Amino acid sequence: MAVHSVPFDPPTASMPHPLDSETAMLLRTALLPHFEHATSWGDLCDRLASRGYRITFRAGHLVLVDETDKPVCTGAMIGSPLSRLAARLGRPKLRSDCSGAQAELQR
Repeated sequence: MAVHSVPFDPPTASMPHPLDSETAMLLRTALLPHFEHATSWGDLCDRLASRGYRITFRAGHLVLVDETDKPVCTGAMIGSPLSRLAARLGRPKLRSDCSGAQAELQR
């Protein structure tokens, strides 16, 4: 019996589509202050939850999802990339799914 393996490709369907400039500006205006003023990852999660969003990590990117778990944007799309947040708030503690393509923030 032969075993065939296929290369692993992270699911791109779970990544947000690029934002048009108006949507990006509206999200940036509404959410970037929360990213900039958060004092910890938990504080950032609480701030975003009050606006109907939460953070997840997909394919190595911080992804903002809405209440229906639909990907809205990445942190970089609104001006707050994961690298900048990690430098300020510390490395996030994550729990990965079985594939390693997605992870959730551990509070």
